[in-house]
Amino acid sequence: MRKWGRRLLWFGAVMLLIIGSAIYYRLPLAQYLLDQVADNLALPGFSAEVSEVSHREVIIQNVVVGIESEVTLDRLVLSYDLMDLWQGGELAIGLDRLLLSLDVTGQGPVLGSLGSLFGSDGQTETQSSLPVLPFRPALKINNSSLQIMTDLGAAQLPFAVEVKGHSEDDVQGWISFEGGRLADYEPEEFYLGAIFSSSDLQIDWDIKWQKAGLSGEGAASFFLDDPGLNWNVFGDIIGNIPKAFLPADIEHTGMKVNLDGVGQIDVGEVQPSKWREAINPLMLHFGQATVNLIANIGVEGQLVSGTRFDGQIPLTFMQKGPETKIGLNEVGQFNLTNWTADEIIPPVIKQMFGPSLSGQINPAETAITFLLNDEQPVAGKIGVKLRGETPIEITSLMKATGSISQGYDQIQLENGTLDLRGKALELVGHKISDGSLTAAVSKDTSEGWHGEWTVKTENVDNTQSKQHADYLIKVSEGTAQGSFSLDKDRLILKGDGGQVELAKFEVPGVIRTQAKEVFSFKNLESELQLLPDTAENAVELRGVSADFSVKAVKFNLIKENKDIIVSNFLSSLRGREGGKWHIGTTISEIELPDQKLKISSIRNDISTPFFQPANDFDVKAFILDSRSEANIKQEDPELGLPTFTFKSETSGLPEKTALSAEIKLFEGTKLLNLEGDMNLISLNGDIEAVIPPILFSENGIQPKIFTPHLSDLKVLDGTVSGRVEIKLDKGIPDGHGYLNVDLSDAEINELPFKGLVGRFFFQGIAEPVLPPGQKLEIASFDAGIPISDIELVFGVVPEADDFIVDLRTAVLMIAGGNLGFDPQKIPILADQKSVLLQIKKLDLKELFALIGREDLSGTGQLTGEIPIKFEGDQIIIEKGALSTEGPGVLQIRSQLIADALAVGGEQVELLVKALHNFEYTELTLDIDKPINSAAQVSLGISGANKDVLDGHPFRLNINLETKVEPLLEVLLQGQKLSRGLVSGLLNQ
Repeated sequence: MRKWGRRLLWFGAVMLLIIGSAIYYRLPLAQYLLDQVADNLALPGFSAEVSEVSHREVIIQNVVVGIESEVTLDRLVLSYDLMDLWQGGELAIGLDRLLLSLDVTGQGPVLGSLGSLFGSDGQTETQSSLPVLPFRPALKINNSSLQIMTDLGAAQLPFAVEVKGHSEDDVQGWISFEGGRLADYEPEEFYLGAIFSSSDLQIDWDIKWQKAGLSGEGAASFFLDDPGLNWNVFGDIIGNIPKAFLPADIEHTGMKVNLDGVGQIDVGEVQPSKWREAINPLMLHFGQATVNLIANIGVEGQLVSGTRFDGQIPLTFMQKGPETKIGLNEVGQFNLTNWTADEIIPPVIKQMFGPSLSGQINPAETAITFLLNDEQPVAGKIGVKLRGETPIEITSLMKATGSISQGYDQIQLENGTLDLRGKALELVGHKISDGSLTAAVSKDTSEGWHGEWTVKTENVDNTQSKQHADYLIKVSEGTAQGSFSLDKDRLILKGDGGQVELAKFEVPGVIRTQAKEVFSFKNLESELQLLPDTAENAVELRGVSADFSVKAVKFNLIKENKDIIVSNFLSSLRGREGGKWHIGTTISEIELPDQKLKISSIRNDISTPFFQPANDFDVKAFILDSRSEANIKQEDPELGLPTFTFKSETSGLPEKTALSAEIKLFEGTKLLNLEGDMNLISLNGDIEAVIPPILFSENGIQPKIFTPHLSDLKVLDGTVSGRVEIKLDKGIPDGHGYLNVDLSDAEINELPFKGLVGRFFFQGIAEPVLPPGQKLEIASFDAGIPISDIELVFGVVPEADDFIVDLRTAVLMIAGGNLGFDPQKIPILADQKSVLLQIKKLDLKELFALIGREDLSGTGQLTGEIPIKFEGDQIIIEKGALSTEGPGVLQIRSQLIADALAVGGEQVELLVKALHNFEYTELTLDIDKPINSAAQVSLGISGANKDVLDGHPFRLNINLETKVEPLLEVLLQGQKLSRGLVSGLLNQ
């Protein structure tokens, strides 16, 4: 016993020492425990001072929480009676001068540095009820204030709180905000309060604070009573939404909400008396609720861009049993003004509506209905009408059905329809009198979507646009229809068919249509891959296909006033990722009636590696391959030209595209080959055009394929070949080339000639020039008189609407003499031209034979010149004169001359006898040929016959009837031949 007594004595001494130490060090110990709690809670900027700890109270002063002192408290007092508290007594909690600071300016977090304390880590803990405390807490907050930093300054809202109850069964209390201050302004009236207990809640507000833009009056109550939950609300609230709760692109927003409604939830026979007990029954019997609530919501505000908006939405909430319906009790309205300053809105929308837009929501076409049963189906529709400052009017009706998720936080859509219609539309200068879009979508069992769409337009017109248009178009009517499907991130759009009735299309000053035409399309399909939000583009094209067609269309070239008729135009577009883009076009026929030209069986194929259409597409990396072919037929019966075939190919990058082309006769004879490279961006390039040897034969092709000016030329045996080097500089062609003509046997106007050799070379393409040195030689020419050794050396330069021949050499051999022309410049395409024919040492005897006077003969050679004028197909000669270079003998045995002189008597008879062998000292021939008349030849002689009249001299002038026209025809055909060759080469 003594041993245990000693132990108890020591235990009591130790306990007294511990208790004494705790009492003595109570303040530091309490301070340490408070700081540890703050550290465990990670309270930023926490500081507080424990000033008193006793058996009746604990006092904590100068409490600060937050880096910016977001929470401050002058004094916290816990008052109690230990013995009473031990037995479940009251714990009084008193807070004096509590200040809470919030920032709603949007410049920082609303709670400042305390925001992180209220973040969620994704884990929550739930409890079935509030804890039951072993004492009765009694919370009082006095002389406290809520400080809110606004754009107008700091707003001070004094408040007080009182809460009693040690469990949810007897909890009750109140909270009230009354009065306040904003900078130097006080509210006209400000009261916001709530009274609550374990089974009811009542909220009242009465606010009028003009400076803060806040006002309203009303009340709401919620209470548990037979048969369950009853509630009612009435009142309004007007104010600005703090910027901290707005998106970054909204400058400010004000709202006005007017509420008027009642409702209840019948929970059945068991009537809960506490909120905790009521939660599950209320949720289970939510399908038996009744609600009748009207919420008129008004909003106005401004975006950062300067766009202003306002609207009125008069909502109604009706529920009776499981059916809930949300609708409008009258027309809803909204307006947008000054939205042209907003860069987010596409320019085409701004142009369509003008600087402002107004809209109406049709209450008859707007409703959301859902049923609170196992499936929880939902159905909704909304009808909207939009108008702008332009005459535009757009109406839309959207409908959808689906279901509500079990958590009531999502709506899962299953079906939907859209009916969009517009009048007096204008898109990028195109006016549309009427347009519509209808679409229907349904959800597949595979979580995908599918649907159908239809588009219609009427009277599309841009001819009245104030903006300069590159083209003018009028469409009477357009229709298209198709389908679409969406499977996760894969979207497929299809167009089953459609057509456009084109009333007018014109490129001003270039081309225009001349009648209404119908353009059709079918088999339209595009496959798109929807990309994640982090991707640069929203979609990626995986494939596309489409077919376009028009039966016939007639164009008119405006400047030339010439028609073009296109028949049976078909074009197909194909593209597939991993493959190529391909455009194939076929045209049955292109007719040019004014040129009597038809281009038929036209085919063009273009392909390139597949690429994604994008604004930043590098056109320099575009690899293009194309192939074209067509048949060309000239239907002018006067020309009788054969059918040609044309083929071309291109390949390579735009900056270096290889191209080739060939032109053939339909039966296969090649006429022209082209090879070269071209920069399609700068339009620079080098091209070589080769005319392979073209063989002419009696039953084969003829020179008239080059130009109708050579239609009188028929070649029995000959060839033509040539070469052209073309250099393009920014699309302007330049270059040089040559043409070789070798005709061993040919005829012109059935006058045969042999050994024609032509060597022509030129410089320039757009305006070709044939420099001096062009050469044409003909070995022989039979025009009824033998002609040989024809040689022409000349040049041709363009001048105004003609070509000037710079004649350097023009000679031929005839009747043993030389005929030639003086060097001169001749307008070859002019109907009127003049040349001077030089004649040297023309044999007199052969000349008489050439002109058809075989009854005349003689010796000697004639020299002189004959001025010749060409007027169309006529030759005019004025005062042509030839004379012998010395004496000779003239023999005239013409019976016509003898008969003409016979009546002259004996002296004339002697003269006729003297002319049989007349020794002349001078002989001349004067030639004249008026237009449309025969040639007139006058023979003049001076001399004597030694055997007659003792050689007495005399002089005679005799008008001769001759056949000089064949000789003139030679000149005329030579002129035609030269003109034809030059015109053919220059394409005139």
